[in-house]
Amino acid sequence: MACGTCKKAKNRECKIVNDNVNLYIQKMAEADGVILGSPTYFSMMSPEMKALIDRAGYVARANDAMFKRKVGAAVVAVRRAGGIPTFDAINHFFLISQMIVPGSSYWNVGVGLEKGDVEKDEEGMKTMEDLGKNMAWLIKKLNATT
Repeated sequence: MACGTCKKAKNRECKIVNDNVNLYIQKMAEADGVILGSPTYFSMMSPEMKALIDRAGYVARANDAMFKRKVGAAVVAVRRAGGIPTFDAINHFFLISQMIVPGSSYWNVGVGLEKGDVEKDEEGMKTMEDLGKNMAWLIKKLNATT
């Protein structure tokens, strides 16, 4: 909607209340780290993830960059190819939100077609394990300095 109500109200909420987005925004604000994941549809994230990013991003920017200096990581599921634009788009949300994005041993993409297939992607699972370790390490380091 881009109504701007959150910018006027500065109450850390989206005016739209008929879904769980405000709950997700609250959980993201309370967390030290945020992982957002999406399947890949025609080389882009799901419409639900896009809506979350758009609304949470607008609310955060309207409320003094409320996700600033939190750790954020994108994870993506893809059937074969096309997952990198989704990975990139989610990371753009983190970067414009002044969040810190940790790396991993490869891009955070799991490959599979059927439900459960991604768990059989050994390289993808290793990438996620390394991401988790790097994210935990970074959060500990950041918490030690504040």
